[in-house]
Amino acid sequence: MKALIKEQSELFHFIISTPKNASYFVYFILESLEGLCFYSTLESDNKEVRLIDIKGTRDCYEDFLTAFNLLKKTIPIEVL
Repeated sequence: MKALIKEQSELFHFIISTPKNASYFVYFILESLEGLCFYSTLESDNKEVRLIDIKGTRDCYEDFLTAFNLLKKTIPIEVL
């Protein structure tokens, strides 16, 4: 999986979609990854899903990706 990483940028960037009823666990895991990423919830017309904007520094990308891939095995997540 590739994150959007611009050559001039020092950040990786994902936008994910997850079912609303599973989003609490995604937020819990993202909170536990403090220092590896930061995130915010985006507006969505679909009230059944949560769109989450995730960013972090390139230095933390591999560590974040390891945790994120494990999360994706547990929770339905679509990378947009």
